[in-house]
Amino acid sequence: MEAQLDPIFQDRIDAKAVPGAAAVALDRNGNVLFSKGYGNTTVGDESSPKVTPSTLTLIFSCTKLVTAVAMLQLIEQGKADLMDPASKYFPPIAKLKLLKGWNEDGTPELVEPENEILLLHLFTHTSGTGYDFFSGDLLRYRVQQAQPVMTYMTEGTLESFMTPLAFEPGTKYQYGVSFDFLGLCLEKVSGMRLDQYVDKHIIRPLGLENTGISLNEEQTKNLFPVHAKDAEGKLTPTPTRPKEDPEVVGGGHFLYSTAEDYAQILLVLLNNGTHPTSKVRILKPETVKDYIFTDMLPKVGCSNEGVGEIPSTIPQVSCEGTFMPGIPKGWSLGGMINHEDLPNGRKKGSLSWSGLGNLYYWVDRTEGYLGMVGSAYLPYFDKDALHLADALERAVYGKPMAKEIGEKGSNFEGGNYEVAQ
Repeated sequence: MEAQLDPIFQDRIDAKAVPGAAAVALDRNGNVLFSKGYGNTTVGDESSPKVTPSTLTLIFSCTKLVTAVAMLQLIEQGKADLMDPASKYFPPIAKLKLLKGWNEDGTPELVEPENEILLLHLFTHTSGTGYDFFSGDLLRYRVQQAQPVMTYMTEGTLESFMTPLAFEPGTKYQYGVSFDFLGLCLEKVSGMRLDQYVDKHIIRPLGLENTGISLNEEQTKNLFPVHAKDAEGKLTPTPTRPKEDPEVVGGGHFLYSTAEDYAQILLVLLNNGTHPTSKVRILKPETVKDYIFTDMLPKVGCSNEGVGEIPSTIPQVSCEGTFMPGIPKGWSLGGMINHEDLPNGRKKGSLSWSGLGNLYYWVDRTEGYLGMVGSAYLPYFDKDALHLADALERAVYGKPMAKEIGEKGSNFEGGNYEVAQ
């Protein structure tokens, strides 16, 4: 695969279109199909550490899958139920009002929602919550209330999650802060802080030495910092990092990890909840099959409208685009599910998702493959990173490489900075 992938990855690195990237692909037995890094942790600085599959970076929303696994462990134990009201475990969520519209004076019209938010709604992003950078109404509300706008990481405060609901819970899909609330529910159910629970019940059992909420001195020195790409395509490293001791730990975004470590989590799911070599089990096979790899939107009772569609209200944070254009998609308790085979990749019923810093993964139980491409820059859904993720998947399945970025038939569509403006 190196002969196919090296020129494609190196071209984007040399053009300084991507600061660096790591790519990992494994089969169901844990055999390495591809594992390589490109570029440096600081764009344009050859003296900075080389990016490798063991390079640490923020994984943003790739954290959500880990939070899902953690909560499903507790559901397996009978400590919670999908149909439980979220307010049973986190009462402040019941205070969220529904944003019905805007009054003539520009103030929000807020009403009490008729439906309760269930744990099922949090898992499936059907709770009514959202993200400022994906929702014009939430962004407008935040500005109108003189609150800090949620860009690519929260302030570590509860207030940052407490924006109004965009719709009645259980009636629509909208990607957002549902998993942050799910993490807060988990803390009540488990009696532990979210990051401590995940460390004890997932990270340590799997032997993941470079995954967690905080960094030691050596890890900090070798961290791949988040870069920002401007409208002209220039990349600049940013010093911003999440707070070391936040008021609340959001279940949607709190982890640092590596492509190498994260692939081991995906490998467990590829093998029905048990690691193929260590034999450590973190979920039951039926949980993985019925909840992680099954579209749960029909159980919620709403359509798949909007799944895989990436809107944008803040172009510096996210571009617009579409995952797997033309392919029907749904949402499980862990991520996105494609309902048809991709022409250039994964089979029907695969799990996939991403992280805001341009990290993308898939898990294909039919063919027995998983893959991840990870970088560290904004805006999300950038065409150059999508090109690399598309290339890795094509290589794993023996498909011809795209001749140009954004070529029709690719596994992603959009990703142009100007589209979001």
